[in-house]
Amino acid sequence: YDFETNDPNIVVAMGDSITALEGGNSTTYPALLATMIGKTVINQGSGGATTADGASKVASVLSGYKPGYILILYGANDVIQSSGTDHATANLRTIIAAAKNNKTVPIIATLTPMYFEHAIFAGTVSALNVKIKQMAGEEGVSVVDLESAFGSNTSYFNDDGLHPNDAGLQVIAASFAGAF
Repeated sequence: YDFETNDPNIVVAMGDSITALEGGNSTTYPALLATMIGKTVINQGSGGATTADGASKVASVLSGYKPGYILILYGANDVIQSSGTDHATANLRTIIAAAKNNKTVPIIATLTPMYFEHAIFAGTVSALNVKIKQMAGEEGVSVVDLESAFGSNTSYFNDDGLHPNDAGLQVIAASFAGAF
């Protein structure tokens, strides 16, 4: 692959609070992933971020870091805010297009399941995940299926049923590592 002026040893992880350091967790999936793949993984996760936030931020992230790879894990807040799966998919497609235009390899993930107090969103999560997989296929990009990786194992989550605990973050990191 021709990365042009990008560094194939730099990976940027974009996403929401599941990517950023979440209260109660001792680490992040980007930190775990860095040790697994032997690359620099820059955490650009931001609590509360939506796919629209990612779409508006991706150009500056790409120009600022010149990463060989960009990991995309957005959509949970879109689901919670009921902004629509089509809207979220369109924003994710914008992020992928920006990465491709920059000669950065995009790797997108499906959302992790939601349980307990967030279980009311489970159907929308699954519906968005179907669209993410379909869109990734259309765009010819790798998709990391976190929904399948987590299965129905609620022990991977903190008490809110939304944010993975350290064991869940290990699953996310290992799943992304499999894409390299």
